[in-house]
Amino acid sequence: MPHTIAERRRRVEAQLQDYERILAEIRSSAGLGANSRALQLQHARLISDARTELASLDAALANL
Repeated sequence: MPHTIAERRRRVEAQLQDYERILAEIRSSAGLGANSRALQLQHARLISDARTELASLDAALANL
């Protein structure tokens, strides 16, 4: 079980890094159009969800 949680955590960390990188790219290259704002919000939500999942996985590992 710890191996499965640790592997899931590594995948979520990789996703989080991708989301953060993409958000930085959107912010640096996009104008102030509605699409840019929508993409920024979408990626901010994805980042938040990934961080929440990481916290949950950490708690699961701590309870083993």
